[in-house]
Amino acid sequence: MNITKPRLDQFKITGSTVGDLYFPNVIFLAKFDGSNGSTSITDSSNKNNSITVNGGAQISTAASKFGGSSLKLDYENAGTGDRLVADTVADNLTSTTHTIEFWFKTDMADGHITSQNPAFFGFNDAGSSYDNRLVLLMYSKTELRFYRGVSYTALTVSALNDDAWHHIAIVSDGTDYDIYLDGSRISSDAGDSRQINSNDTFIIGAELDSGPSTGNYFSGYIDDFRITNAVARYSGASFALPTTHLTSEGDVNKHIVVNSDADGVAIGTGGINQARIAKAWINLDSTQAAASMIRESYNVSSMTDTATGRYTINFSTALSNANYCFAGSAGNNASTTTNGRDITNDGTRTTSALPIRVTRDNDVAVEDSYVGIIVFGN
Repeated sequence: MNITKPRLDQFKITGSTVGDLYFPNVIFLAKFDGSNGSTSITDSSNKNNSITVNGGAQISTAASKFGGSSLKLDYENAGTGDRLVADTVADNLTSTTHTIEFWFKTDMADGHITSQNPAFFGFNDAGSSYDNRLVLLMYSKTELRFYRGVSYTALTVSALNDDAWHHIAIVSDGTDYDIYLDGSRISSDAGDSRQINSNDTFIIGAELDSGPSTGNYFSGYIDDFRITNAVARYSGASFALPTTHLTSEGDVNKHIVVNSDADGVAIGTGGINQARIAKAWINLDSTQAAASMIRESYNVSSMTDTATGRYTINFSTALSNANYCFAGSAGNNASTTTNGRDITNDGTRTTSALPIRVTRDNDVAVEDSYVGIIVFGN
């Protein structure tokens, strides 16, 4: 039977879908959950970027859009300027197609906005110029400015210094930028899409000036800051705003996800947070030396040949626990399975290695030219 590899656009998903289908593309997700006053701020994306807390930036329960807490920034805090820095985010923002979004609530005088032009975030060139690769700031309480290098787009808005939560989404389709405020598009061409350089510095609550020195400090609250690489999440004149905390979680019973890398199909939370149900697989020729056994594999780093018909499969990434299961087949040619083959556990399995034994009738160990193993787990 010939099987043609399906394309992603041939899949049709029915029923309810829970969770973020684009989570494998999320390169930064700061939900700012935590106890009041905490300076432990983490990235919930799979990239797990390290976040450096500067000044008096901290988690606050005084205000939040979702989750009961948010990031509090205060430009007057000990004169140091509150901000977050995550240098490695730029390493993963590899596509000119991307989405940057967050919630904010200001807490500053109108005069500070006019004199300091506070920045929500900045991607700044880490070279000698400290170019504003991408910077979004408040020029006044009714004007935003979106910088791409020395060029900027001025965006007239209703007063944002109003003690209310607002959502901003900056969406690049690879050609130009659309900017949305509270779900409505306020610019359909805010400049050409830009390529972020891997050495650019990413800052929340400020931006870098020449020197370098940090300036344009924001004062207020920020929640649910997310950056998605290679996905333009929103299009058209408007979109429905998120109504709950951004999440990577899914419903284990109600949906199927084909992940964006097209290297596995997973149900429920599999494919989200890159946790696949098929944890590893291997096609091997056991008649060869261990170093040459593997034809193709997924999440297998190497094979150990312990004896005739006895092998250990070594995983590239350890499994979450040793309570996984496996199945396999063996034969002497690519098209059929030789009758009477058994593939069994051959010792204590661990999270990093699976020992197996291939036998024929009468429990005689054999070496076959085609052995296939697949490993399943949570």
